[in-house]
Amino acid sequence: MSWYGIDAIDKAVSRTKTALFEPFDFWKWVKLAIIIFLLGGIGSNYGGSGTNYRMDSEDFGNNFPNIEPGRMPDFLSGVSWIGFDHIQSIPPMAIIAAIIAFLFLLALIFSYISSVMEFVFVEALVRNKVHFWAYSKKFLGKGFNLLLIRLALGIVFFVLFVLAFLPFIPVFLKESPDFSFPAIIGGVFWFFGVIIMLALLGAVVSSFLSLAIPLAIYRESGILSAFRTVYRNFRKSWKEVLVYWLIRFLLGIGIAILAVVLFGLLMLALGIVFLIIDVVLYFLFSTSVSESLVWILLIPFVIIELLLIFGTLLLLSVPLAVFLKYHLLSFLEAWFAGADIPFFDKLSGEPEIGFGTELSGSEQSASEQDVSEQSASEQDVSEQNASEQSASEQDVSEKSASEQDVSEQSASEQSASEQNASEQDVSEKSASEQDVSEQGELEKNRSDPDRS
Repeated sequence: MSWYGIDAIDKAVSRTKTALFEPFDFWKWVKLAIIIFLLGGIGSNYGGSGTNYRMDSEDFGNNFPNIEPGRMPDFLSGVSWIGFDHIQSIPPMAIIAAIIAFLFLLALIFSYISSVMEFVFVEALVRNKVHFWAYSKKFLGKGFNLLLIRLALGIVFFVLFVLAFLPFIPVFLKESPDFSFPAIIGGVFWFFGVIIMLALLGAVVSSFLSLAIPLAIYRESGILSAFRTVYRNFRKSWKEVLVYWLIRFLLGIGIAILAVVLFGLLMLALGIVFLIIDVVLYFLFSTSVSESLVWILLIPFVIIELLLIFGTLLLLSVPLAVFLKYHLLSFLEAWFAGADIPFFDKLSGEPEIGFGTELSGSEQSASEQDVSEQSASEQDVSEQNASEQSASEQDVSEKSASEQDVSEQSASEQSASEQNASEQDVSEKSASEQDVSEQGELEKNRSDPDRS
């Protein structure tokens, strides 16, 4: 028994090869890389935790001799009236609230863009054509609906997280000598247990949403309707989905290891090359300008180098992300027979390769029997149509033969009538000639007595 999640790997590899390398199109890669970036595909690889280090006046040393340590320069002595006094009068909580609101709005905008890119990415891979702006305008409405669903799910998970820790709130708030180390250990285990359970539940819901997005596009339905369709099919063939999740987990681990190795080697190679370039530039600049100005001149080159590294890593992530998405789409095509995904390599009229309702061997044989019966019925219909067509052709031929017989009969009758007419003319002509000869004989006989 073959599993759709395993069979989808070969199709994903073939479609990834065709889409990206047959032929190779650099600008197509660039547009796909932008879509993947807006999806947040590699955002976690470059997030970074940052540091809490702050620069002090000692970091500058004596590079700025006109600035004494601990004293502001003279050109800033009259700056206080520009607006800093008004800023200092604003309560700190208001500033914090404004910053939080700004960050929330920024996150909301990027979440909406990411939701739209979910549909754009699917459409680009299915059609094997990347029309960034056209697809973005096409899926603005569906992207907004997906954003609302994600926000609602985020609120639900947050409420579940808070409810999971309600029993511990009185324990932590109670000031008692009985509060000991075992309570802390229990709280830590409970915390991580809740996090793991919510993460698994979130992964399941996210997988259903990912499967629902192509259905929402090509079945022209809403996200929630497609989600319910996926869930109903999951209840019928849950074993296929469990195997699919296992395969996705293993593929994710393998691709993560491959990405780390490739990204590490690429960053090492580019880092060495750019380091050599920076050293050469440093010595060239140091011969003509001061040391402090050398670092200022090197800043644009360093920024360009970082952008080149980031862009190269982004392009390198394109085959990995495209393969994973093709694996999802190929599995959905086989698992759900009514997906109607118009792949670029799919022939017109090609039958679905799966039904998406397989639970056991008996049900599989029953479905195969249904398919054979349907094929037999279609064959009977085709044979019936062929027999009707041959019968109609035979009727037409018989009708043509009868018409030909009628025409021949009429022709023979006409020829017979013409022959009779000609014979009658001949007989009449003979009779007239006979009359003429008889008349001539009579006249001859009359003339003979006279002579006598």
